[in-house]
Amino acid sequence: MIDSEGFDVGCIWFTDEAHLHLNGIVNKQNWRFWRSENPYWCEAKPLYSPKVTVWAAVCSRGIIGPFFIRETVTSERYVAILEQFVATQQVLEDRPRTEWFMQDGARPHRTEQVFRFLDEYFGNRVIALEYPKFTGAGMDWTPYSPDLTPCDYFLWAH
Repeated sequence: MIDSEGFDVGCIWFTDEAHLHLNGIVNKQNWRFWRSENPYWCEAKPLYSPKVTVWAAVCSRGIIGPFFIRETVTSERYVAILEQFVATQQVLEDRPRTEWFMQDGARPHRTEQVFRFLDEYFGNRVIALEYPKFTGAGMDWTPYSPDLTPCDYFLWAH
Protein backbone atom coordinates (compact mmCIF):
# COMPACT_ATOMS: atom_id res chain seq x y z
CA MET A 1 0.00 0.00 0.00
CA ILE A 2 2.84 2.39 0.76
CA ASP A 3 4.27 2.02 -2.76
CA SER A 4 1.11 1.63 -4.83
CA GLU A 5 -1.35 3.95 -3.09
CA GLY A 6 0.87 6.57 -1.49
CA PHE A 7 -0.11 5.36 1.98
CA ASP A 8 1.24 7.70 4.67
CA VAL A 9 2.29 5.76 7.79
CA GLY A 10 2.30 9.08 9.64
CA CYS A 11 -1.50 9.13 9.38
CA ILE A 12 -2.10 6.08 11.59
CA TRP A 13 -3.56 6.62 15.04
CA PHE A 14 -1.82 3.89 17.07
CA THR A 15 -3.90 3.17 20.16
CA ASP A 16 -3.14 1.19 23.27
CA GLU A 17 -4.03 0.85 26.91
CA ALA A 18 -1.91 0.10 29.93
CA HIS A 19 -2.56 -0.73 33.55
CA LEU A 20 -0.80 1.66 35.91
CA HIS A 21 -0.59 0.26 39.42
CA LEU A 22 -1.09 2.86 42.15
CA ASN A 23 1.68 1.32 44.27
CA GLY A 24 4.34 2.12 41.64
CA ILE A 25 4.58 -1.27 39.90
CA VAL A 26 4.65 -0.98 36.09
CA ASN A 27 2.91 -3.58 33.92
CA LYS A 28 5.79 -4.73 31.68
CA GLN A 29 4.02 -7.37 29.59
CA ASN A 30 5.71 -6.22 26.39
CA TRP A 31 9.22 -5.91 27.82
CA ARG A 32 11.49 -8.82 26.92
CA PHE A 33 14.97 -9.51 28.22
CA TRP A 34 17.13 -12.01 26.32
CA ARG A 35 20.20 -13.70 27.75
CA SER A 36 22.25 -16.73 26.83
CA GLU A 37 21.60 -18.26 30.26
CA ASN A 38 18.82 -18.18 32.86
CA PRO A 39 19.47 -15.36 35.38
CA TYR A 40 17.11 -17.03 37.92
CA TRP A 41 15.58 -13.64 38.60
CA CYS A 42 12.12 -13.25 40.09
CA GLU A 43 10.06 -10.14 40.74
CA ALA A 44 7.48 -10.36 43.53
CA LYS A 45 4.25 -8.47 42.93
CA PRO A 46 1.09 -8.18 45.00
CA LEU A 47 -1.77 -10.23 43.56
CA TYR A 48 -4.50 -7.57 43.71
CA SER A 49 -2.73 -4.26 43.41
CA PRO A 50 -5.02 -1.22 42.97
CA LYS A 51 -4.63 0.12 39.44
CA VAL A 52 -6.08 2.41 36.82
CA THR A 53 -6.30 1.68 33.10
CA VAL A 54 -5.04 4.37 30.75
CA TRP A 55 -5.88 4.60 27.02
CA ALA A 56 -4.23 6.91 24.49
CA ALA A 57 -3.81 7.38 20.75
CA VAL A 58 -0.48 8.41 19.18
CA CYS A 59 -0.01 9.74 15.66
CA SER A 60 2.62 11.84 13.93
CA ARG A 61 0.21 14.74 14.50
CA GLY A 62 0.20 14.33 18.29
CA ILE A 63 -1.31 12.45 21.18
CA ILE A 64 -4.99 12.27 22.07
CA GLY A 65 -5.60 11.25 25.65
CA PRO A 66 -4.82 9.89 28.06
CA PHE A 67 -8.25 8.66 29.12
CA PHE A 68 -8.48 6.96 32.51
CA ILE A 69 -10.72 4.04 33.46
CA ARG A 70 -10.96 2.78 37.03
CA GLU A 71 -13.24 -0.15 36.24
CA THR A 72 -12.67 -3.16 34.01
CA VAL A 73 -12.64 -2.25 30.32
CA THR A 74 -15.86 -3.37 28.64
CA SER A 75 -17.01 -2.74 25.09
CA GLU A 76 -19.41 -0.05 26.37
CA ARG A 77 -16.63 1.76 28.25
CA TYR A 78 -14.32 1.36 25.25
CA VAL A 79 -16.90 2.91 22.90
CA ALA A 80 -17.26 5.83 25.35
CA ILE A 81 -13.49 6.38 25.10
CA LEU A 82 -13.66 6.15 21.29
CA GLU A 83 -16.42 8.77 21.27
CA GLN A 84 -14.19 11.12 23.30
CA PHE A 85 -11.28 10.36 20.95
CA VAL A 86 -13.35 11.14 17.84
CA ALA A 87 -14.74 14.35 19.38
CA THR A 88 -11.21 15.49 20.24
CA GLN A 89 -9.92 14.54 16.80
CA GLN A 90 -12.71 16.51 15.09
CA VAL A 91 -11.84 19.62 17.12
CA LEU A 92 -8.18 19.27 16.11
CA GLU A 93 -8.94 18.38 12.49
CA ASP A 94 -7.44 20.85 10.06
CA ARG A 95 -7.73 18.75 6.91
CA PRO A 96 -10.01 16.06 5.46
CA ARG A 97 -10.02 12.75 7.31
CA THR A 98 -7.26 10.57 5.86
CA GLU A 99 -6.23 8.95 9.11
CA TRP A 100 -6.22 5.25 9.86
CA PHE A 101 -7.15 3.80 13.24
CA MET A 102 -5.17 0.90 14.72
CA GLN A 103 -6.18 -1.08 17.80
CA ASP A 104 -4.94 -4.30 19.34
CA GLY A 105 -6.93 -7.50 19.67
CA ALA A 106 -8.15 -7.18 23.26
CA ARG A 107 -11.51 -8.88 23.71
CA PRO A 108 -13.53 -5.69 24.50
CA HIS A 109 -12.15 -4.16 21.27
CA ARG A 110 -13.61 -6.93 19.09
CA THR A 111 -17.33 -6.60 19.68
CA GLU A 112 -20.08 -5.74 17.23
CA GLN A 113 -20.73 -2.46 19.06
CA VAL A 114 -17.08 -1.36 18.71
CA PHE A 115 -16.82 -2.45 15.08
CA ARG A 116 -20.05 -0.60 14.20
CA PHE A 117 -18.64 2.58 15.75
CA LEU A 118 -15.28 2.24 13.96
CA ASP A 119 -17.01 1.47 10.65
CA GLU A 120 -19.19 4.56 10.99
CA TYR A 121 -16.27 6.90 11.61
CA PHE A 122 -13.26 5.32 9.86
CA GLY A 123 -14.86 2.97 7.30
CA ASN A 124 -12.18 0.89 5.59
CA ARG A 125 -9.31 2.72 7.36
CA VAL A 126 -9.15 0.42 10.40
CA ILE A 127 -6.41 -2.02 11.37
CA ALA A 128 -7.88 -4.41 13.93
CA LEU A 129 -8.17 -8.11 14.68
CA GLU A 130 -11.36 -9.57 13.12
CA TYR A 131 -12.48 -6.17 11.76
CA PRO A 132 -12.42 -7.27 8.09
CA LYS A 133 -14.52 -10.35 8.96
CA PHE A 134 -17.19 -8.10 10.45
CA THR A 135 -17.22 -5.24 7.93
CA GLY A 136 -15.58 -6.69 4.81
CA ALA A 137 -13.17 -3.73 4.82
CA GLY A 138 -10.10 -2.53 6.64
CA MET A 139 -6.92 -4.41 7.43
CA ASP A 140 -6.69 -7.42 9.74
CA TRP A 141 -4.38 -7.31 12.74
CA THR A 142 -2.19 -10.37 12.38
CA PRO A 143 -3.29 -13.03 14.90
CA TYR A 144 -0.72 -13.83 17.58
CA SER A 145 1.33 -10.78 16.64
CA PRO A 146 2.74 -8.83 19.57
CA ASP A 147 0.99 -5.72 20.78
CA LEU A 148 3.76 -3.32 19.78
CA THR A 149 2.79 0.30 19.30
CA PRO A 150 4.51 3.66 19.83
CA CYS A 151 2.61 3.80 23.13
CA ASP A 152 4.63 0.80 24.37
CA TYR A 153 7.98 2.32 23.38
CA PHE A 154 7.34 6.00 23.90
CA LEU A 155 4.34 6.91 26.00
CA TRP A 156 3.91 4.43 28.86
CA ALA A 157 7.48 4.88 30.08
CA HIS A 158 6.65 8.51 30.89
